[in-house]
Amino acid sequence: MANDIQREPETTEHQNDDASVLVVLINNARDWESIQGERWYRIPVKRAPRQVGAEYLAFFHTAVFEELRWGVHYYAPVESMRVAPRRLLLPAEADHPRANDLYYRFDLGPLTRLEQPIPSRRLRRVTFIHTSLTRLLEAEDVSDLWIKQPLRERLWVEFNRQGIHAEPQGSLHEAEINYQFDFVIPCQNGAVAIDCRLPQDDEVAAGVGREEPIAYPPSEDEQMLAQLNYSWLRFDDPGWSSNLQPYMMQVWKEIEKRGGQL
Repeated sequence: MANDIQREPETTEHQNDDASVLVVLINNARDWESIQGERWYRIPVKRAPRQVGAEYLAFFHTAVFEELRWGVHYYAPVESMRVAPRRLLLPAEADHPRANDLYYRFDLGPLTRLEQPIPSRRLRRVTFIHTSLTRLLEAEDVSDLWIKQPLRERLWVEFNRQGIHAEPQGSLHEAEINYQFDFVIPCQNGAVAIDCRLPQDDEVAAGVGREEPIAYPPSEDEQMLAQLNYSWLRFDDPGWSSNLQPYMMQVWKEIEKRGGQL
């Protein structure tokens, strides 16, 4: 298997540095073995990002992997993608409760190890990140991978200036809840989730890295979000883009209610 893992070439010249990359989560040994030994990876259709296609996959390892944890060390080209039920992808587990659930299967080319691994110094809840090959090869931290829209870029800069450790494109998958927020700020007691958009601006309404607008969680789910210890802020007033301070005050207030940042 070691022969299938390539080293990042000394030169960083690639045929297409703007090639699309989807950073995915590796949180169990079996999936990592499938990537290394059989060259394929799976994403449940129910939990997939809205834009699932990419020319490359890069892999973010969790704490399960002692040497690789909390970082991106490898990537691989996507050779093909198809949808199949879990029972066909994992025939040895045909009796699994989710055997009929649909998954995206990515068939991959050889793994390449990044010459400079990309650590995650603060972020721990990474799900999917859309980025480019250029960013992947130049990033010094996982937070450098996100491609942000201009208005959200201002909020992102302000978060960093004020010492707020926000996760762009944070997701929540819990029970029947399956949402993606523009930012999530992990706190001692839950988290602060933030959506920011201008309804009349289609580009902004599409969200961070999104190609189409996605609806706010319906009002009846706000109580469920609160039960999960999520404060949910919506910045949809056109005035917020010209004066961030009132909204930053709201953010700090909710962070304090949640016991401060992690």
